[in-house]
Amino acid sequence: MKMNNLFGKIAALTMIGGIFFVASCTDEDRLTVADTQDITEEALTDSYFQDMDDMAGVAINSPNETQLSGGRVSTTITIEDQRFKCAGIVVTVEPGPNSTNDTPQGVLTINFGTTGCTDLKGNIRTGKLIFTYNGRRFKPGSTVVTTTDNYTINGILIEGIRTLTNISGSTQESPKFNAILENGKATFLADETVAERESNITWQWVRAANAVEDYLVIDQSSTANGITRGGRTYTVSLSKALKYKRFCGIAVEGIKTYTIDGTKTVTIDYGDGACDKSVVISVNGVTRNLNVN
Repeated sequence: MKMNNLFGKIAALTMIGGIFFVASCTDEDRLTVADTQDITEEALTDSYFQDMDDMAGVAINSPNETQLSGGRVSTTITIEDQRFKCAGIVVTVEPGPNSTNDTPQGVLTINFGTTGCTDLKGNIRTGKLIFTYNGRRFKPGSTVVTTTDNYTINGILIEGIRTLTNISGSTQESPKFNAILENGKATFLADETVAERESNITWQWVRAANAVEDYLVIDQSSTANGITRGGRTYTVSLSKALKYKRFCGIAVEGIKTYTIDGTKTVTIDYGDGACDKSVVISVNGVTRNLNVN
């Protein structure tokens, strides 16, 4: 079973931006336009970095035994994923000199080219993603380190080192991963502004007998911090773990907290598990119920 698109996270987090626009228009004195932009920007860049994790998992799971762990022979492979369905994309895998069937090691590179690879959701990618893998995907202790080479998505240049580790307690039925982002940067090429970001996120993919019933849980200990394009600092934390169900679009459970410049706090409560696209936003003690359509 493939972990395609982590239940559509890019679309889900982009919709969150729409929530804040509504809130800012309704309660301008509580949530400013700058706040709205910063929170939306954070959600967008977070989704792009997490998309890299998902592509790493899908890509590493695609080669056969010989291609993944065999001798030092570079092989071109095909990945069955809608993000890679475009002309000109080249995916190569090169096992390392110490690679074995039990502990495959090597480098898998996805080259989206320079003209733009458009996926079925309209996202446009260029440049390269480089995945350095060590160990089998579902084995605790295995790692994938993601780096970039002039990689862009939708006109945003993404940089940084993303280390994905299969952590203790993980099983093939419920794989659990920790993703650490170091020196993350998102350069918006249209105006050359830069957002900086670091994060430490733990998530678990709970697999069911029927894939429709799979869900994803972002651990409450997960955190992020950075500097917005406007020069303001922010932190993100969870006061309750986030739960994502397939096809629900946004999280169905959990509470996320944004703190801007160490003073203003915005919380989003996603509810108690119902797939109803209803959230509760609180800013400086003012609470609103909103539906995300």
